[in-house]
Amino acid sequence: MTIDDSRLSRRALLGGVGALGLTGVVGGCSNEGRGGNSGQSNSGNQSGVRPAYVPYKGVKPDLDGAEYNIPNAFNRFPANPVRAIENPPGDGKPINVLGSTNTPVPPKLEQNRFWQELNKRVGSPISVSLTPSGDYAQKFATSVAGDQLGDIFQVGGVPQVPQLLEAKAADLTPHLSGDNIKKYPFLANLPSVGWNSCIFGDKIYAVPVPRGAISSQALYTRVDLLQKQGLSDEVKSLDDFLELCKALTDKRANRFALASSPTMFVRNMFDIPNTWSEDGKKLVSYLEHEAHEEVFEFLRKLWSSGYIHPDAYSGQQVDLKIRFGNGSSPLVVDTFSGWPDYLQTAVSDQARIGIIAPPKHDGSGKGKIWLGGPTSNTTAISKKAEGRVESLLAYLNYLAAPFGTQEYLFRKFGLPVVHHKIVDGNPVLTAKGFSESQLGLKYQADEPWTIFLPEQKGNAEVQFNAMKEICPDAFANPAAGLYSETNVRRGAQLTSDIDQVADDIVQGRKPVSAWADAVKKWKSGGGDKIAEEFAQALEASR
Repeated sequence: MTIDDSRLSRRALLGGVGALGLTGVVGGCSNEGRGGNSGQSNSGNQSGVRPAYVPYKGVKPDLDGAEYNIPNAFNRFPANPVRAIENPPGDGKPINVLGSTNTPVPPKLEQNRFWQELNKRVGSPISVSLTPSGDYAQKFATSVAGDQLGDIFQVGGVPQVPQLLEAKAADLTPHLSGDNIKKYPFLANLPSVGWNSCIFGDKIYAVPVPRGAISSQALYTRVDLLQKQGLSDEVKSLDDFLELCKALTDKRANRFALASSPTMFVRNMFDIPNTWSEDGKKLVSYLEHEAHEEVFEFLRKLWSSGYIHPDAYSGQQVDLKIRFGNGSSPLVVDTFSGWPDYLQTAVSDQARIGIIAPPKHDGSGKGKIWLGGPTSNTTAISKKAEGRVESLLAYLNYLAAPFGTQEYLFRKFGLPVVHHKIVDGNPVLTAKGFSESQLGLKYQADEPWTIFLPEQKGNAEVQFNAMKEICPDAFANPAAGLYSETNVRRGAQLTSDIDQVADDIVQGRKPVSAWADAVKKWKSGGGDKIAEEFAQALEASR
């Protein structure tokens, strides 16, 4: 399996779908001509299906991100967090969950205090079947075929998603449409745009897991290691970036500047649009952008010079965190949401993290990153569990309890002493706490992301300021949250094929000129059809 940052986001955020423009795995648009539910949707705008939005205002942030369309940031957890949910949401019966993970599988229930306490607080025993995100699409397809989706399942990328949800998922419309959602106040706290990926045929079939700007990719840097060498983290051009990578690489010390190919960062320097760009009523893929040859020429230079870790094209996403954490690769491209993991996996307590904003390649100004999609994924309730919908929604509502509540504190940090210690008044996960709490809960349901980084004082403000600087001008994907049947059926293979060509070009196995032929093959093999379907969906959504 190959890895570079251009695919990490898809693996991490889409459960391995490998789709171009499909944020959140499912969306609300046309699937006409395939029978069953066409999937046509106005996202509930006209029908009144869309859930009401009631933002939680229980805690005032230290840094308010609303003006910049980024998450709020907090320097300190409230000393006396409120209890937001009085009674356990469960009904006493087991809750079976099918989902993905990007971290090592946690200890079994018998050896896991966090899991045991979660079951107690929920009021139902939770059974979780976790699959690495890169393999989840196949696991989901197998589970659908075997009719083994569980009571709650993360929606994966398979053909005919609208029909699948109609057949396999409970209709949540009576429970969540309009003001009905107020029974579940923390689901009502989820941003309205996220529900676009959950509504088909004016019916709500899933709950969104919100992300937005926090899932944007950026270039992380180990500020402490740069400072140790007297290097500046200010990069003003492509040449500056090359010189920084050269200075950070020391093969004799087994140190390579980059943990993986910085494909996204280099594309950002050439203002390549976010997945799709609009041309009248048409959509044009970013793959067709004329700057790609220059991008690949530069990436080839990084690789041939030995500035990219030699294992960059083999391994798992967790390897990037290990390389960054132990300092063997001081630069890595990842989403902003990975910041807590990088702090928790850092070998040295002195490690300091920063972000390098992309400049324009020629030094003429600032580049633009790609804005993360509104949802990470969506979660549905099995039609077999229709009789328990209210209890299962209450469970998801529990998992979405926001920052400042006792429920959030336990969900993110577990039990005091056992799973976290108090540092400067804030909870900080211990190694045991991190290990035991990795149950994939944040992919079942979650609050709107909050920047809270107690592992190291000042990091919340550092991340907030980095996002404040580069996110407001980021390129948005016009097709984010929309649905294309061809994309689901063929997008993963098409993406895999063209990614392989990109890998071959960067590593010198193919010439840069091979990219043009690869794009033509992508277009004729289904890319043009995907563009057409997304364009139709975009037009219908307006």
